Amino acid sequence: MKVVVCVKQTPSTTATISVNDNVVTWEDTGSGKPNVVNPWDEYTIEEGIRLKENHGATETIALTFGSADSVDVLRTGLAMGCTSAVHISNEGAEEVDALDTAAVLAAAIEKVEDVKVAMCGKQAIDGDSGVMPMLVARKLGWTPLTFVAAINEITEDSITVERLLENGRQVITAKLPVVMSVVKEINEPRYPSFMGIRKANRATVPTWSLDDLGVSVSAPRVNWQKIYSLPAREGSVEMIDGDSMNDKAKKLVDKLFEEKVI
Repeated sequence: MKVVVCVKQTPSTTATISVNDNVVTWEDTGSGKPNVVNPWDEYTIEEGIRLKENHGATETIALTFGSADSVDVLRTGLAMGCTSAVHISNEGAEEVDALDTAAVLAAAIEKVEDVKVAMCGKQAIDGDSGVMPMLVARKLGWTPLTFVAAINEITEDSITVERLLENGRQVITAKLPVVMSVVKEINEPRYPSFMGIRKANRATVPTWSLDDLGVSVSAPRVNWQKIYSLPAREGSVEMIDGDSMNDKAKKLVDKLFEEKVI
């Protein structure tokens, strides 16, 4: 049984975002890495590795669709313990929407063959739509399992999981193959080991094109016609003085009435 973990490269949460002439750019002033593994996908990678370690999966394959730079997130997966990785080039498909992205990922999962579990993070922190797991499941015709917080049991033909709901947890059993989205409650992602990092840096990551997958993409169904920078926040502070706490409180209340806050 093979497990595929779908990962995405996203801007670092510490990156400074700017917009110039309708083009979004960002640079990181914290870690020095402007692009990182989507934080939700770290839990996906960890759970995929645990399926190999604890539930008899033969391979855990990291998969991403993006530019040549996105291979870095695959090397992170390899460093953590994934068996192998595959990069799908987005050359000629830089502006695809979620539907076409799902078609590409589904075709790649089928090309891997013998995949019983495909996993995604709950959402990506850039687009933030959270629709990809359901779209991939629909393209493959597999059962979708969303918001998975625990995998209780997995056999040759079925899987039992706990789904995190607003008012508790739901235990369900489904037939394999499945597409899952996982939440952070499912595990604690491990740190890549030094030896794992060295091995990942030496690993050869194959790149598949859209032609290799037999997939064609169309123009995005939704276009961002204009992108604006957030307006700069402005504010001022006024210190209230007084001879006593009661005097300060009275002045504060008078000021709030004056500004029509109360």
